[in-house]
Amino acid sequence: MLRSLTVHGVRGVDATIEFTWPVTAIGGTNGSGKTTFLQVASAAYVAEAGRRQVNLGSWIRGALRGDTPPITVPAHIQYAFADSTPTFRVDYLPARTRWNYPRRGNPQRNVEFVGITTFAPRVEKKDRVHHARGNLQILRSARVDDLLTQSVSRILGATYTELNQHTVGVEGKWQDSVPQLSRGIASYSEPHMGAGEQKVVRLVQRLEQVPPKSLILLEEPELTLHPDAQVGLAWYLMSLARRKGHQVLIATHSEHLFQSLPIQARALLVRTADQLEVLHEVSSLRAARELTNSMQVNAPIVLVEDDAACSFLREIFRQIDRALISQCAVVAVGNDDDVRRLTETLRDSGVKVVGVRDGDRGEARNDMLFSLPGGAPPESVLLTEENLQKADQMLLAGAAGAYQRASPVGAGHPPAERDKRILPQMARELDVTVEDLASRLTQVWILNNRDTAVELVHHIRRGLENER
Repeated sequence: MLRSLTVHGVRGVDATIEFTWPVTAIGGTNGSGKTTFLQVASAAYVAEAGRRQVNLGSWIRGALRGDTPPITVPAHIQYAFADSTPTFRVDYLPARTRWNYPRRGNPQRNVEFVGITTFAPRVEKKDRVHHARGNLQILRSARVDDLLTQSVSRILGATYTELNQHTVGVEGKWQDSVPQLSRGIASYSEPHMGAGEQKVVRLVQRLEQVPPKSLILLEEPELTLHPDAQVGLAWYLMSLARRKGHQVLIATHSEHLFQSLPIQARALLVRTADQLEVLHEVSSLRAARELTNSMQVNAPIVLVEDDAACSFLREIFRQIDRALISQCAVVAVGNDDDVRRLTETLRDSGVKVVGVRDGDRGEARNDMLFSLPGGAPPESVLLTEENLQKADQMLLAGAAGAYQRASPVGAGHPPAERDKRILPQMARELDVTVEDLASRLTQVWILNNRDTAVELVHHIRRGLENER
């Protein structure tokens, strides 16, 4: 398994990305570096015959006149692996305009790269099947394995009873392959499928044929798919990786796919004017867009760990200093270390930013790092017995009872994890959104901790004004 990639001096990327799960979604805005990481990953292995399937030079080569050079010397790529396979480094040799792979010890593995043009809708390609459709002859037919048909059904959320693969041609002059779906009483072949249906059928067919324990690289596989199908695709890829022993890396813009994977399977790329930061285990793909938009308009940024911290802090701003709501962006970026690293990176790039970590982390005010109040994650602060009882009496009738009914979902977990599980279940019990529940509980907390909230807002404002 590929454990990490370090890219230095390629297309403005100087960063390391880590892979700790069999399936990893790499999110970020356009131009953040997702494609570069996929292309570099494709060149990590040789095939069984010892020949490299993909060379770095196939992707990263000379530029057109007037382009910024894609390679900044000294440039190198470093590959690290999860087993005993030795780490190796590939340096760029400017005098020979080539990448210098090691002569021995290159690990072997099949690599499958599926780009965005791989599955263009057949009707748009206007190929020979399209032009000869009235004269096509079915030369052979084979029913596709039921597992594949079921996978297509689960991804698309529809019941397909049969999937056949036809070999078609015209008077023996040429042959081509065309899938045919059966759904209800209707059967229809590829030229009459929706773009999403055709994409999923072809993608699943191809991936099921990939040799076991391969490295599969997917470039925006969510294109043409409904959000529900994007979620289904994420689940299919996890199942495929488990069944076949694959490692799957996905470059994506899809929040639905990104957030359907476990948090350990998510990496977020955030590019500033002159630097790329890789955040691991991030809570939301929205963070990339929020950060990018804020930096484009030079708006101050407050970084927090997760959505619960966002709701907590925004409500404090509304109650204590409402102007801050419109003056800055509060963005969830992952864990406490991500807050620290990104705060430092953005400040070095001239962005007005402070980091506010959960209350169980200490402060470092000289580094513009503050802590939410309460000495614990925000869910634990809001779900104390005292706060729940007052909320029940003042703003949220039934809060205490809803907490009791929701409590079993947190059983057996440490306190911080327990409360993170209870809060969304409690929102379902009360038939409100998690954001609305957190907002009301925060309002009650502020009534009894106003001085603490005022002090935090004071430090955040001073930090955003660059007053150390």
